[in-house]
Amino acid sequence: MIIGVSRRTDIPAFHSEWFMNRLRAGYVLVRNPFYKHIVYRIELNPKDVDCLIFISKDPEPMFKYLDEINRIGFNYIFQVTITPYGKDIEPGVGNKKDVIDSFIRLSERIGKERTIWRYDPILFNDSIDIEYHEKKFAEFCDRLEGHTERCVFSFLDSYPKLKQQIREGKLRETTESEMESVGEMLAPIARRYGIEMTSCCTKYDLSKYGIQKRGCLDKEIMRKLNIPYEVCSVPVRKGCLCVKNSDVGTYDTCDHNCIYCYANTVSSDQRSKKRYDPNGEMLTGHVGKDDKIVQIKGSAVTKLTDFF
Repeated sequence: MIIGVSRRTDIPAFHSEWFMNRLRAGYVLVRNPFYKHIVYRIELNPKDVDCLIFISKDPEPMFKYLDEINRIGFNYIFQVTITPYGKDIEPGVGNKKDVIDSFIRLSERIGKERTIWRYDPILFNDSIDIEYHEKKFAEFCDRLEGHTERCVFSFLDSYPKLKQQIREGKLRETTESEMESVGEMLAPIARRYGIEMTSCCTKYDLSKYGIQKRGCLDKEIMRKLNIPYEVCSVPVRKGCLCVKNSDVGTYDTCDHNCIYCYANTVSSDQRSKKRYDPNGEMLTGHVGKDDKIVQIKGSAVTKLTDFF
Protein backbone atom coordinates (compact mmCIF):
# COMPACT_ATOMS: atom_id res chain seq x y z
CA MET A 1 0.00 0.00 0.00
CA ILE A 2 1.23 3.48 -0.93
CA ILE A 3 0.36 6.41 1.33
CA GLY A 4 -0.09 9.90 -0.13
CA VAL A 5 1.01 12.61 2.31
CA SER A 6 -0.84 14.50 0.72
CA ARG A 7 -2.60 15.94 -2.34
CA ARG A 8 -5.31 17.46 -0.14
CA THR A 9 -3.12 19.56 2.11
CA ASP A 10 0.54 20.22 2.89
CA ILE A 11 1.15 17.84 5.78
CA PRO A 12 4.95 18.31 5.89
CA ALA A 13 4.60 22.11 6.08
CA PHE A 14 1.66 22.41 8.49
CA HIS A 15 0.84 19.08 10.11
CA SER A 16 4.11 17.20 10.52
CA GLU A 17 3.72 16.73 14.29
CA TRP A 18 0.26 15.22 13.83
CA PHE A 19 1.48 12.88 11.10
CA MET A 20 4.43 11.66 13.15
CA ASN A 21 2.09 10.92 16.04
CA ARG A 22 -0.03 8.82 13.67
CA LEU A 23 3.05 6.90 12.49
CA ARG A 24 3.94 6.21 16.13
CA ALA A 25 0.37 5.09 16.83
CA GLY A 26 0.45 2.81 13.79
CA TYR A 27 -2.80 3.97 12.19
CA VAL A 28 -4.74 7.03 11.04
CA LEU A 29 -8.44 7.80 10.55
CA VAL A 30 -9.40 9.60 7.34
CA ARG A 31 -12.88 10.74 6.37
CA ASN A 32 -13.84 10.02 2.76
CA PRO A 33 -14.33 13.45 1.14
CA PHE A 34 -17.10 12.15 -1.13
CA TYR A 35 -19.02 9.89 1.27
CA LYS A 36 -18.96 11.83 4.51
CA HIS A 37 -20.07 9.01 6.81
CA ILE A 38 -17.33 6.63 5.67
CA VAL A 39 -14.14 6.84 7.74
CA TYR A 40 -11.11 4.79 6.81
CA ARG A 41 -8.81 3.32 9.39
CA ILE A 42 -5.53 3.05 7.52
CA GLU A 43 -2.81 0.97 9.12
CA LEU A 44 0.54 2.77 9.20
CA ASN A 45 3.35 0.35 9.76
CA PRO A 46 6.22 -0.82 7.53
CA LYS A 47 4.60 -4.25 7.15
CA ASP A 48 1.53 -2.76 5.43
CA VAL A 49 2.99 0.41 3.89
CA ASP A 50 5.25 0.05 0.85
CA CYS A 51 5.99 3.77 0.55
CA LEU A 52 5.13 7.17 2.02
CA ILE A 53 4.97 9.88 -0.63
CA PHE A 54 5.35 13.36 0.87
CA ILE A 55 4.01 16.17 -1.34
CA SER A 56 4.93 19.64 -0.12
CA LYS A 57 5.85 23.24 -0.86
CA ASP A 58 7.98 23.30 2.31
CA PRO A 59 9.57 20.01 3.41
CA GLU A 60 11.72 21.64 6.11
CA PRO A 61 9.45 20.84 9.11
CA MET A 62 9.77 17.10 8.34
CA PHE A 63 13.56 17.08 8.49
CA LYS A 64 13.72 16.60 12.27
CA TYR A 65 11.63 13.43 11.93
CA LEU A 66 13.50 11.69 9.10
CA ASP A 67 15.87 9.74 11.35
CA GLU A 68 12.91 8.43 13.33
CA ILE A 69 11.03 7.49 10.13
CA ASN A 70 14.15 5.62 9.01
CA ARG A 71 14.40 3.82 12.37
CA ILE A 72 10.75 2.73 12.19
CA GLY A 73 11.56 1.30 8.76
CA PHE A 74 9.44 3.27 6.29
CA ASN A 75 10.36 3.72 2.65
CA TYR A 76 9.56 7.24 1.42
CA ILE A 77 9.80 9.75 -1.42
CA PHE A 78 9.43 13.53 -1.46
CA GLN A 79 7.82 15.61 -4.19
CA VAL A 80 8.60 19.27 -3.59
CA THR A 81 6.81 22.03 -5.50
CA ILE A 82 8.97 24.99 -6.53
CA THR A 83 7.23 27.48 -8.80
CA PRO A 84 8.23 31.00 -9.89
CA TYR A 85 5.19 32.83 -8.52
CA GLY A 86 5.06 35.65 -6.00
CA LYS A 87 2.81 36.42 -3.05
CA ASP A 88 0.01 37.56 -5.36
CA ILE A 89 -0.33 33.95 -6.54
CA GLU A 90 1.03 31.96 -3.58
CA PRO A 91 0.60 34.25 -0.53
CA GLY A 92 1.47 31.67 2.11
CA VAL A 93 4.45 30.01 0.42
CA GLY A 94 7.89 30.83 1.80
CA ASN A 95 10.85 32.37 0.01
CA LYS A 96 11.69 30.22 -3.02
CA LYS A 97 15.42 30.47 -2.35
CA ASP A 98 14.84 28.91 1.08
CA VAL A 99 12.68 26.15 -0.44
CA ILE A 100 15.41 25.39 -3.00
CA ASP A 101 17.99 25.25 -0.21
CA SER A 102 15.75 22.81 1.68
CA PHE A 103 15.30 20.73 -1.48
CA ILE A 104 19.07 20.48 -1.95
CA ARG A 105 19.66 19.44 1.67
CA LEU A 106 16.85 16.90 1.42
CA SER A 107 18.30 15.44 -1.78
CA GLU A 108 21.74 15.15 -0.22
CA ARG A 109 20.19 13.31 2.69
CA ILE A 110 17.84 10.84 0.96
CA GLY A 111 19.13 10.75 -2.63
CA LYS A 112 18.21 12.62 -5.79
CA GLU A 113 16.18 9.67 -7.11
CA ARG A 114 13.80 10.07 -4.15
CA THR A 115 13.54 13.85 -4.39
CA ILE A 116 11.23 14.92 -7.22
CA TRP A 117 10.71 18.50 -8.31
CA ARG A 118 7.19 19.70 -9.13
CA TYR A 119 6.99 22.80 -11.34
CA ASP A 120 3.25 22.76 -11.03
CA PRO A 121 0.97 24.24 -12.17
CA ILE A 122 2.33 26.18 -15.11
CA LEU A 123 0.08 29.23 -15.43
CA PHE A 124 -0.06 32.47 -17.36
CA ASN A 125 -1.48 35.96 -16.92
CA ASP A 126 -0.66 39.45 -18.20
CA SER A 127 2.68 39.53 -16.33
CA ILE A 128 3.63 35.84 -16.52
CA ASP A 129 4.41 34.73 -20.07
CA ILE A 130 6.56 32.03 -21.66
CA GLU A 131 9.69 34.19 -21.49
CA TYR A 132 9.14 34.61 -17.75
CA HIS A 133 8.87 30.82 -17.32
CA GLU A 134 11.91 30.26 -19.49
CA LYS A 135 14.05 32.58 -17.35
CA LYS A 136 12.83 31.29 -13.98
CA PHE A 137 12.87 27.63 -14.99
CA ALA A 138 16.50 27.93 -16.13
CA GLU A 139 17.42 29.58 -12.83
CA PHE A 140 15.78 26.77 -10.87
CA CYS A 141 17.40 24.07 -13.02
CA ASP A 142 20.80 25.66 -12.45
CA ARG A 143 20.30 25.45 -8.67
CA LEU A 144 18.78 21.96 -8.68
CA GLU A 145 21.27 20.33 -11.06
CA GLY A 146 22.52 17.06 -9.59
CA HIS A 147 19.85 17.08 -6.87
CA THR A 148 16.90 15.62 -8.76
CA GLU A 149 16.34 13.39 -11.77
CA ARG A 150 12.83 14.49 -12.66
CA CYS A 151 10.60 17.54 -12.97
CA VAL A 152 6.85 16.93 -13.19
CA PHE A 153 4.47 19.65 -14.35
CA SER A 154 0.90 20.26 -15.43
CA PHE A 155 -0.98 23.26 -16.76
CA LEU A 156 -3.53 25.20 -14.78
CA ASP A 157 -6.96 23.57 -14.72
CA SER A 158 -9.77 26.13 -14.81
CA TYR A 159 -11.89 24.82 -11.95
CA PRO A 160 -15.22 26.64 -11.42
CA LYS A 161 -13.84 28.21 -8.23
CA LEU A 162 -11.25 30.10 -10.33
CA LYS A 163 -13.84 32.15 -12.23
CA GLN A 164 -13.29 35.23 -10.08
CA GLN A 165 -9.48 35.10 -10.43
CA ILE A 166 -9.89 34.74 -14.19
CA ARG A 167 -12.30 37.70 -14.32
CA GLU A 168 -9.82 39.79 -12.33
CA GLY A 169 -6.96 38.84 -14.67
CA LYS A 170 -4.95 37.04 -11.98
CA LEU A 171 -5.21 33.80 -13.97
CA ARG A 172 -6.36 32.77 -17.42
CA GLU A 173 -6.79 29.71 -19.59
CA THR A 174 -3.58 28.34 -21.09
CA THR A 175 -3.61 28.34 -24.88
CA GLU A 176 -2.38 25.47 -27.04
CA SER A 177 0.29 27.83 -28.40
CA GLU A 178 1.60 28.37 -24.87
CA MET A 179 1.56 24.64 -24.16
CA GLU A 180 3.58 24.11 -27.34
CA SER A 181 6.04 26.80 -26.27
CA VAL A 182 6.47 25.18 -22.87
CA GLY A 183 7.56 21.94 -24.50
CA GLU A 184 9.76 23.61 -27.09
CA MET A 185 11.56 25.96 -24.68
CA LEU A 186 11.60 24.27 -21.26
CA ALA A 187 12.33 20.61 -22.09
CA PRO A 188 15.77 21.35 -23.65
CA ILE A 189 16.69 23.43 -20.60
CA ALA A 190 15.82 20.54 -18.28
CA ARG A 191 17.85 18.07 -20.36
CA ARG A 192 20.85 20.40 -20.28
CA TYR A 193 20.85 20.07 -16.50
CA GLY A 194 20.25 16.31 -16.47
CA ILE A 195 16.59 16.57 -15.47
CA GLU A 196 13.82 14.59 -17.17
CA MET A 197 10.67 16.64 -17.72
CA THR A 198 7.36 14.76 -17.51
CA SER A 199 3.77 15.97 -17.61
CA CYS A 200 0.76 15.06 -15.50
CA CYS A 201 -2.87 15.32 -16.68
CA THR A 202 -1.96 17.44 -19.71
CA LYS A 203 -4.42 17.38 -22.62
CA TYR A 204 -1.80 18.53 -25.11
CA ASP A 205 0.72 16.04 -26.53
CA LEU A 206 4.31 17.24 -26.01
CA SER A 207 6.00 13.92 -26.74
CA LYS A 208 7.84 15.35 -29.76
CA TYR A 209 9.90 17.35 -27.25
CA GLY A 210 10.72 14.22 -25.26
CA ILE A 211 8.10 14.93 -22.59
CA GLN A 212 6.29 11.79 -21.45
CA LYS A 213 2.84 11.77 -19.91
CA ARG A 214 3.36 10.13 -16.53
CA GLY A 215 1.54 10.25 -13.23
CA CYS A 216 2.88 12.28 -10.32
CA LEU A 217 2.99 8.99 -8.42
CA ASP A 218 3.95 6.97 -11.45
CA LYS A 219 4.69 3.35 -12.22
CA GLU A 220 8.16 4.06 -13.58
CA ILE A 221 9.58 5.42 -10.34
CA MET A 222 7.90 2.63 -8.36
CA ARG A 223 9.58 0.06 -10.59
CA LYS A 224 12.93 1.85 -10.38
CA LEU A 225 12.84 1.88 -6.58
CA ASN A 226 11.33 -1.64 -6.33
CA ILE A 227 8.16 -0.37 -4.68
CA PRO A 228 5.07 -2.60 -5.11
CA TYR A 229 2.11 -0.78 -6.64
CA GLU A 230 -1.38 -1.27 -8.05
CA VAL A 231 -2.95 0.52 -11.00
CA CYS A 232 -5.71 2.91 -9.96
CA SER A 233 -9.04 1.79 -11.45
CA VAL A 234 -10.69 5.17 -10.86
CA PRO A 235 -8.33 8.07 -11.74
CA VAL A 236 -8.08 11.01 -9.35
CA ARG A 237 -8.93 13.30 -12.30
CA LYS A 238 -9.18 13.01 -16.06
CA GLY A 239 -5.86 11.94 -17.56
CA CYS A 240 -4.41 10.89 -14.20
CA LEU A 241 -1.87 8.05 -14.50
CA CYS A 242 -0.96 7.77 -10.82
CA VAL A 243 -0.72 4.44 -9.05
CA LYS A 244 -3.28 3.58 -6.39
CA ASN A 245 -2.58 5.32 -3.11
CA SER A 246 -4.40 6.12 0.12
CA ASP A 247 -4.31 9.84 0.87
CA VAL A 248 -4.25 10.69 4.58
CA GLY A 249 -4.88 14.42 4.16
CA THR A 250 -8.02 16.53 4.56
CA TYR A 251 -9.26 19.29 2.28
CA ASP A 252 -9.44 22.88 3.57
CA THR A 253 -6.49 22.51 5.94
CA CYS A 254 -3.65 24.17 3.97
CA ASP A 255 -2.43 27.70 4.75
CA HIS A 256 -0.37 28.33 1.63
CA ASN A 257 -3.55 29.96 0.23
CA CYS A 258 -2.48 29.59 -3.41
CA ILE A 259 -5.15 31.24 -5.53
CA TYR A 260 -5.18 28.33 -8.02
CA CYS A 261 -5.62 25.61 -5.38
CA TYR A 262 -8.37 23.01 -5.79
CA ALA A 263 -7.96 21.67 -2.23
CA ASN A 264 -9.21 24.77 -0.39
CA THR A 265 -12.89 25.49 -0.90
CA VAL A 266 -13.50 27.86 2.02
CA SER A 267 -11.88 31.15 3.05
CA SER A 268 -8.73 31.37 5.18
CA ASP A 269 -10.85 32.87 7.98
CA GLN A 270 -13.09 29.81 7.96
CA ARG A 271 -10.07 27.49 7.91
CA SER A 272 -8.49 29.31 10.84
CA LYS A 273 -11.46 28.26 13.01
CA LYS A 274 -10.67 24.57 12.54
CA ARG A 275 -9.25 22.76 15.54
CA TYR A 276 -6.10 20.72 14.97
CA ASP A 277 -5.18 18.26 17.67
CA PRO A 278 -1.66 16.90 17.09
CA ASN A 279 -2.71 13.84 19.08
CA GLY A 280 -6.00 13.34 17.22
CA GLU A 281 -6.75 10.20 15.24
CA MET A 282 -8.02 12.43 12.41
CA LEU A 283 -6.45 15.65 11.14
CA THR A 284 -9.70 17.47 11.91
CA GLY A 285 -12.93 16.41 13.56
CA HIS A 286 -13.77 13.08 15.13
CA VAL A 287 -15.76 9.91 14.47
CA GLY A 288 -19.52 10.37 14.88
CA LYS A 289 -22.21 7.89 15.87
CA ASP A 290 -23.45 7.58 12.27
CA ASP A 291 -20.00 6.96 10.78
CA LYS A 292 -18.93 3.63 9.36
CA ILE A 293 -15.27 2.73 9.85
CA VAL A 294 -13.68 0.80 6.98
CA GLN A 295 -10.38 -0.96 7.63
CA ILE A 296 -7.59 -0.58 5.07
CA LYS A 297 -4.56 -2.75 5.68
CA GLY A 298 -1.77 -3.94 3.43
CA SER A 299 -2.98 -5.25 0.10
CA ALA A 300 -6.57 -5.63 1.32
CA VAL A 301 -7.79 -2.74 -0.81
CA THR A 302 -11.29 -2.23 -2.15
CA LYS A 303 -12.95 0.02 -4.70
CA LEU A 304 -13.42 2.56 -1.93
CA THR A 305 -9.70 3.25 -1.84
CA ASP A 306 -9.84 4.47 -5.43
CA PHE A 307 -11.45 7.63 -4.10
CA PHE A 308 -8.07 8.61 -2.70
